[in-house]
Amino acid sequence: MIKQSHQITEELRYYREGFRSCNVYALTCFDCEVLFDPSLSPDTVEQKRPISKLIATHAHYDHIGMINEWKKEYPDVPFLMHGGDIEMLDNPTLNASIFFGRPNAFVKPDLVLNDGDTIELDGRYYLDVLNTPGHSMGSSCFVIYRRDDAKSLPVAMISGDTLFDRGWGRTDFATGNDSLMRDSLSRLFRILSRMPADLPVCPGHSALTNASDACRFLAAMGFSC
Repeated sequence: MIKQSHQITEELRYYREGFRSCNVYALTCFDCEVLFDPSLSPDTVEQKRPISKLIATHAHYDHIGMINEWKKEYPDVPFLMHGGDIEMLDNPTLNASIFFGRPNAFVKPDLVLNDGDTIELDGRYYLDVLNTPGHSMGSSCFVIYRRDDAKSLPVAMISGDTLFDRGWGRTDFATGNDSLMRDSLSRLFRILSRMPADLPVCPGHSALTNASDACRFLAAMGFSC
């Protein structure tokens, strides 16, 4: 049964996954659709366009719990993830699936992402990859852009478990690192401070925020330098 989605912008919506409490984001491009953090099964996500990419913010079970099912149903759709988390995929302790009572191993990505990569989604949309280690070594955020005439306009930031609404991801899991998290949050402050104030910031769990509120919170927490 298709789950109810919540619209963020005209092209971006999200689903609240129940068991693992993960936010799953779907971006409807001009001629395709991109899914971020596939922890919902294919039969529960409305597909407004053909799925062209499956992208993970990191390799914890609550964010990739259904990637095997997606790849089984759509074997030609590429799975994209930063290389820093590849070692976690086949280890139930590292990917935390054992802590949910469902130890599992997951497929390897078809395309390994690196910090600074630009990923073309279609002729109108693309995203920039920001590796933001701290919650895990491969944790990444994605800034989605839309081309309008000769300009590129930011649509949203998918922040995974790096940055939440008035919080950030824990660093006591495998490959977590508090010092790297602090560096990543300072970097996100610098990036978001140059974005439109109302730019949606879309975390892996709980409520959404925006660039202005996120910067205000990060500055209050000492991450503005």
